Amino acid sequence: MPADFGIGLVGAGFISRDAHAPSVDYIPGAHIAGIQNRTRENAAALATECNEGGPEPSVYGEDEIAALAADPDVDGVWITTPNFTRVEAVEAVVEAVEDGADLQGIAVEKPIARTVEAGRRLVDLVESVDLPHAYLENWPHEPDIHDMKDLLWEQGSVAGRPYIARSQAEHGGPHSGWFWDGQKQGGGALTDMLCHAIANNEYLLSAPDGPTLEAVAVAADTETLKWDQQTYADDLAEAYDIDFQANPVDDYARATIRYEDEDGRPVVSEATGSWCYVGSGVRRTIELLGPEYSGQVLSDETSSSVFFSDDLAGGEGWAEKQNATSGRMPVAAADVVKGGYVAENRDAVRAFRDGENGMFDLYDGLRMLRLCMAAYKAAETGEEVDPRTESLASYVPVPARE
Repeated sequence: MPADFGIGLVGAGFISRDAHAPSVDYIPGAHIAGIQNRTRENAAALATECNEGGPEPSVYGEDEIAALAADPDVDGVWITTPNFTRVEAVEAVVEAVEDGADLQGIAVEKPIARTVEAGRRLVDLVESVDLPHAYLENWPHEPDIHDMKDLLWEQGSVAGRPYIARSQAEHGGPHSGWFWDGQKQGGGALTDMLCHAIANNEYLLSAPDGPTLEAVAVAADTETLKWDQQTYADDLAEAYDIDFQANPVDDYARATIRYEDEDGRPVVSEATGSWCYVGSGVRRTIELLGPEYSGQVLSDETSSSVFFSDDLAGGEGWAEKQNATSGRMPVAAADVVKGGYVAENRDAVRAFRDGENGMFDLYDGLRMLRLCMAAYKAAETGEEVDPRTESLASYVPVPARE
């Protein structure tokens, strides 16, 4: 077995607590070695839950990202902090490497930044110290999605390559206040939800071990359908102290991206996302269609569920994006496995041990960010955007502008 690999988490919020930290228990020879968070108490609380009875990770507080990166037990750093802190966090890691920190890699949660300009800055920083890197996008790593793609391409491509991929995802709204702030998040539902769907569609449409498809046209729509209504805006004001009516962001987004295959024929990605769904958890539909075949993943279906009566209502939710505390709720078994987090982190650890980039790297993250910005610009102008020629480096989506 290879030498133990210590992961340092920058950020102790939802994605680290519910996805990355528990997924590491499934990866032989890997453990959480350190956790840094602006609020040190939150890092300490997460540390007590890690490593299934093994040694607790070291804990670091505000302004201690470089100290985490320099920890001799940390071999790779996972950046999971809010979007508006990503570049600053990577700067601290790179400074630590320049000062002698012996890291094998850095992984950054989706999306890598708020703008193409910031994303390019982040990639340049990592390249400057020649550090292997990974883009933490879990959808293509999900076993159901991965297996569907493999089977359709293997058995169906004799009739022709797939030509349409559709990914739809929606839930009742984000779980932290900064998501609702366009300037901090970088946008709204489009950057939060469609960055998943766009990446997943491109993965499904790309030939296994083949070249990356190049997008040639992006069309998009964004709307604010629910959360700027007075009742819901009041709820957001009470929960997160934000004035959503004065500073709305999109809570619905749709993008159609056209690619050209190896023969110059069109293939199409259809991505939809919203924060307007009222139901239990996250609802997703993922499809891949070809000349004589199709495949579908319905991730809101489960064979296990529980029921709580109204007498027990009013407590805290226990499932991701849960809208209610009573009624019938699906139970997702081993969600970190089914949700692709084990596979994406296993891939990053393997790649970093070998001195390589992950299956998805920061170049992929920058490309996905560019497509999101192209979608926002298409929605703003009402015209198709060609991401090959359009200048998007300085573009800022409408909800993110000051």
